[in-house]
Amino acid sequence: MLFRLTVIIPDRFSAISETRTIVIGPGPAPGLRQVQFDFPYPLDSINLVAGPYRVEEETLDSGVVLASYFFEEDRELAKGYRDQAKKYLTRYEKLLGPYPYKRFAIVENRLPTGYAMPTFTLLGQAVVRLPFIVRTSLGHEILHAWLGNSVRVADGSGNWAEGLTTYLADHALAADRGEDRGYRRDQILKYCSYVHSDNTITLAGFHGADDRAGNREQIRAVGYGKGALFFHLLRNKLGAQAFNAGLRDFYTRMRHRPAGWADLRASFEKTGKTDLKELFEQWLTRTDIPELYLDKITVQEKKGQPILSFVVVQGTAAPYDLTVPLVIRTPQGDIRRELTLTGKETPVSLPVKAVPAELILDPDADILRSQGPAELAPSWSRFDGAENKIAIIAADTDADRFGPLVEYLQQTGCTIINEADSDTAAKELASNAVLFLGQGRTSRSLFARAMHPPGGFTLDVRPHPLNPGQVAILVSTASRQETALALAKLRHYGKYSFLHFDRGRLRTKKQIAAEHGLRYPVAPPPAGIKTSRALDFSAIIDQLAGKRVIYVGENHTSYQDHQLQLRIIRALFARDPALAIGMEMFDRSTQQVLDDYLALKIEEREFLKKSNYFDMWRFDYRLYREIINFARRHQIPIIALNQKRKVVGSVFKNGDFKALTPEERAALPADRDLSLPGYRDRLIPFFKMHSGADDSGRFNGFIQAQALWDETMAEAAARYLSSHPDNRMVVIAGQGHVDKKSGIPPRLARRLDVAQAVVVNNDGREIDPATADYHFFSPPASLKPLPLIGVQLSEEPDRAGAVVTDLSPHGQAGKTGIRKNDLIIAIDDEPVTAVEDVKIIMLYKEDSESVRVRVRRTHALLPDETLEYTVPLKKATSPH
Repeated sequence: MLFRLTVIIPDRFSAISETRTIVIGPGPAPGLRQVQFDFPYPLDSINLVAGPYRVEEETLDSGVVLASYFFEEDRELAKGYRDQAKKYLTRYEKLLGPYPYKRFAIVENRLPTGYAMPTFTLLGQAVVRLPFIVRTSLGHEILHAWLGNSVRVADGSGNWAEGLTTYLADHALAADRGEDRGYRRDQILKYCSYVHSDNTITLAGFHGADDRAGNREQIRAVGYGKGALFFHLLRNKLGAQAFNAGLRDFYTRMRHRPAGWADLRASFEKTGKTDLKELFEQWLTRTDIPELYLDKITVQEKKGQPILSFVVVQGTAAPYDLTVPLVIRTPQGDIRRELTLTGKETPVSLPVKAVPAELILDPDADILRSQGPAELAPSWSRFDGAENKIAIIAADTDADRFGPLVEYLQQTGCTIINEADSDTAAKELASNAVLFLGQGRTSRSLFARAMHPPGGFTLDVRPHPLNPGQVAILVSTASRQETALALAKLRHYGKYSFLHFDRGRLRTKKQIAAEHGLRYPVAPPPAGIKTSRALDFSAIIDQLAGKRVIYVGENHTSYQDHQLQLRIIRALFARDPALAIGMEMFDRSTQQVLDDYLALKIEEREFLKKSNYFDMWRFDYRLYREIINFARRHQIPIIALNQKRKVVGSVFKNGDFKALTPEERAALPADRDLSLPGYRDRLIPFFKMHSGADDSGRFNGFIQAQALWDETMAEAAARYLSSHPDNRMVVIAGQGHVDKKSGIPPRLARRLDVAQAVVVNNDGREIDPATADYHFFSPPASLKPLPLIGVQLSEEPDRAGAVVTDLSPHGQAGKTGIRKNDLIIAIDDEPVTAVEDVKIIMLYKEDSESVRVRVRRTHALLPDETLEYTVPLKKATSPH
């Protein structure tokens, strides 16, 4: 119906409604005024806003009256809003056609609103004060004058206006700044954060977003985000010229009338000269989104030209009809292709000029689709929208400081756990997104201690190391008030990974970079080194001498690696004897035994026995013997770096720390960082090599055990270096542990600021400067083969000796008469009480032709008998 409105307001007030003209006159009594509005177009309802506004108006060249209704305290913002509004009005007239009304006003509101009515927009005071609103949301609300107000959404047809306005305003303005790809990525991130597999909201079924609705963000992600991305896809299909012509045709035909999706489709089919029925139906009526991946990627040389072949697979129950951009990255440059997909699998074969290094599917986020884990940056929205989430209140924190956030989390279905009341089970951490309120023992076991800015409110989002695809958040706050002020603004910063507020004002915001597109390595070119830059051994030692910590990585059974370690230790010691050696091979409980051996208080056999070397490490002791003997000869301290095997084994097996004794748990490093970039990905191949499959539960135990190893060694090295400020240290450990990016080095650096360098022997793998500083190319070397008796051994708790559990074909024990279940009690008259005694004795039999093995054999009905056999020794073929 048509409306005419007359209102009586106080003299100090001004009023605004949908109107063509405003007539102001005296009121019925002193101190009052009368204001009349009339609007010539039919509406379902009208709105009235009145308040103590400072009103400023100007008439544009087109005759349109542009006004601002701002509160006195914000008067300095009004002109900037009007100036920007002029640009938007001009822009949209060029895009769509003449502005449909005679007036436009920007009106402030005490509540945090963002509404577009015919002839005015109502923006909340807190919203107006945000610096980015004038170049983002203001344009959106003004565009609604054309789309949503003049052309109205027809009843029952679905709200097309929000998606189209978002695309033509917010997305287009981002494109002006060269940020359109980033804008689309943000919309996809929001959709994937809030819209899940149980989604029942279709684009055709979207009618609007109620700010009070619990699923507000999910609804907006469909209506605004999916809607905008649909129009982007449509524009790419039709081309810019036909798309813009369709927009003008739609606005011209439907101005001041209700319209639905069918009217939009008719205009675009007319200007694009194509049938859009399938495109509109699949995107408007389906609740899922495309899921794509590449499979069976091969490159074959045919007639002197590489042929790239692969299959594009759609993972949804029913395939979409799609056109998907593809980038083929080659050494000669990028090749761009458009792939047309219609079925579950689309085979592709393309001749290329050079062997591709990488394929990137949908590199510019042109399609709303399920994202790969590397494409989704950790963000607040991913936790806020998570289906399963928990929040853990640290045991030693003041929970009241987090009160407003806890209340919000409870409203969104988040489970709250108090760390002081119970330990969080590993399975709870691994099956939820998690938010830590304060930094307690659980958060520090995953992320170490985060260095947050002092005061204020900090929200720090990380990839969840135990639940890939989800996030973990560390929150710090100075007070309940800081929490409340920051919480009120979080919804505006959902895409960010790090936020710091001070008294409600945003001081720092960061967004962790994510990959663009689905990336598939094909045949990356091999790396090389420039031989003219190669350094001789002495020059490298000169450079290493300037470092406080030098890591020499190893493959444990590679003798040439241990020779390199000794040679570097010897050379560094010659330059400066203030040196220590840190060894992965000994756990910290053996430090006194190490000290006694180096101090010549005990001999080698006793040292091996007391240090439990063959139980802790198990690799051939001869690989390390000369390193340890060099240290003994020159009184170089050796520092036991490692954690007890039993402790690490328990964590791996159980996936948590509950089976450890209180004493064992107290001895663990409190700060353990599982979130170092690339750490999880680097460990997965090692886990599969040992387990044969990536069982996520067992892998979570594996990654926690590995981090415990790395953190323990970093802590032990840091303690020694802190208490011995004049000493340097050579750390010998496995190559994975000395990885510059995610091994011991960054964990030591977190504890102690020292210069470090990593040295490895190159074993034929590609040289990666990010993992090591120096690569040596040592010639192959091997130890003299070990002598073998030919038995497999174990221990029984109530029998002193080594039980023969099996006979090996790689020895003569079985041929001489030794049987399974015999108990070895002596070798060459040396007593055997445990398996390690056999290993220690055999260590000294390198030159022996045979040994006398005394066994005790039990019989069911007869007394035990003691037998002795002379066993010829067979030499092993490897140094294990």
